[in-house]
Amino acid sequence: MKKQPYIVTLEKGKNYAWCDCAESQTQPFCDGSHTKVNKRNENLVENLQEISLISEDSQKLIAADTKAPVFFSTDKDTEVSLCGCKESNNAPYCSGAHANI
Repeated sequence: MKKQPYIVTLEKGKNYAWCDCAESQTQPFCDGSHTKVNKRNENLVENLQEISLISEDSQKLIAADTKAPVFFSTDKDTEVSLCGCKESNNAPYCSGAHANI
């Protein structure tokens, strides 16, 4: 995670995938690392259920936090600020949320 935005130039008509899990090695863009994060969460749930720390119903709560990239494109070549802190309320774009972290 970065405490400031990434300033990037986007190309008209090109598709992008912004990373929401903060694990990507190609920030601010997705490299598929969220699949490892999601798998780690699944394993954690299974282990906690096995030792009776959570019930089957708890699975629904954790599944709601599954990470996935935000897909977007632009209709013109433009320079933008993409969120680096992963707290933006306007993802993938920076909303200034990093100022409160």
